Amino acid sequence: MTDIALSMARSGPVQAAVLALLLVALIARITVQLTARPARPATLRFLDMVAAPLLVAFVIIILERFRYLMT
Repeated sequence: MTDIALSMARSGPVQAAVLALLLVALIARITVQLTARPARPATLRFLDMVAAPLLVAFVIIILERFRYLMT
């Protein structure tokens, strides 16, 4: 199971999609935080829950890239 996840993390389109979705989630959170007066806690919590797994996936992708460069 881990081998499948790591091989998917090495493919270019998956990396681009994870990065794009992470950026969209983080930009949306900042936009909601700055424009909503007061900031809606439920919306911010939802955006945090969306961004967290994407951030973990992004870190795994970066670590795999460095590991690939070292071999």
